Amino acid sequence: MRRTIGWLAAAAVVTLVFGSLYIAFQQSGRRSANVAPAAAAAAQLQLLGTSAPAVPRVELTPDSGVFVIVYGTDDNPETGTATLHGVLPVVPSGVLDTARRSGGDAVTWQPEPGLRMAVIARSSAGKVVVAGRSLAPYEATDTLVMAYLALGWFGCVLVLGAGFAASVLLGQRQRQPGIT
Repeated sequence: MRRTIGWLAAAAVVTLVFGSLYIAFQQSGRRSANVAPAAAAAAQLQLLGTSAPAVPRVELTPDSGVFVIVYGTDDNPETGTATLHGVLPVVPSGVLDTARRSGGDAVTWQPEPGLRMAVIARSSAGKVVVAGRSLAPYEATDTLVMAYLALGWFGCVLVLGAGFAASVLLGQRQRQPGIT
């Protein structure tokens, strides 16, 4: 019985290690998705109040790059570099409220099914600059990391299972009379 508990404890430790690795990689990847939008929001905040040149707009897609949208004091978009179905998209008012109250907010925004964005909101003078980017590349990497870690975990559990089976078989052979 003690031998079984030892092998089960080893399997639990392996599971915890691989689970912790997955969480660490997933969180690291998700947080890195905020880096470019944070830089874009900071740059746009410096331009508030100046007459910035008009920038062509792109449609938000899972492949779209970094976008910036400036919201006025009435929570309506004033200007931006991206559209959703041809119009400037509107983030949830809670994001804008939190940015105004605390100076900033960082959320995952899903404007429609299949379109998830890492969004950074920063406020200045009553306006809120929202910058974001698609999470599709990060989610694809996350899926790949999970597959690799699952394979590694399965391999370790398989080796532990084989070791346990071998120890049980050897233990039975040693208990049989006449076997050395």
